Amino acid sequence: MKMKKKYNYIIVVFLFIATMSLFSQNEDNKWTFGIDLASVKYSDADGLLLGGSFINQSPRFSLSKYMFSNITFVGAFSTAIGDNQKYTTFDGLARYDFGTSKNNVVPYIFIGGSFIKAAALTPTANFGVGNTFWFSSKYGLNLQLMYKYSQDKFQSQKSHAMTSIGLVYSLGYRSMNPRLWATEH
Repeated sequence: MKMKKKYNYIIVVFLFIATMSLFSQNEDNKWTFGIDLASVKYSDADGLLLGGSFINQSPRFSLSKYMFSNITFVGAFSTAIGDNQKYTTFDGLARYDFGTSKNNVVPYIFIGGSFIKAAALTPTANFGVGNTFWFSSKYGLNLQLMYKYSQDKFQSQKSHAMTSIGLVYSLGYRSMNPRLWATEH
């Protein structure tokens, strides 16, 4: 019964995010939706305390909107499915893309925070790097490495890394510069 509730919860969150993005977009908004394969890695010592060093976090859903001055706001959700450890995370990030948002290759850095529900609800401070490789004006591949810092006062969570790789879909028109690797004649 608990597993069924968990799946229902995931479906409700997914539908909320999808519906929100459909009503929010217009020709001026730069919304993207992503679905990733993600994993969490604790140090071996912290893994012994928490019940394991590795947690599969797939799928991970994200919704982002380009705001201003190379800044994009991102909201993401993932939960452990089929893992012996409980771990659900709600992430909020602010990405900076160095002015490359219209290129095929868009590296970025980010800061943000999470609420992780494992043994107890625990906040973390997040920072990291990523890169989106756009294949077209609609589809891209996103790679990301995030470090989630948890204060020592929280026994329910330890600092750890979260990696993800996934597909990104642009919900509106995304103008792009010509390919970076193309040569002019």
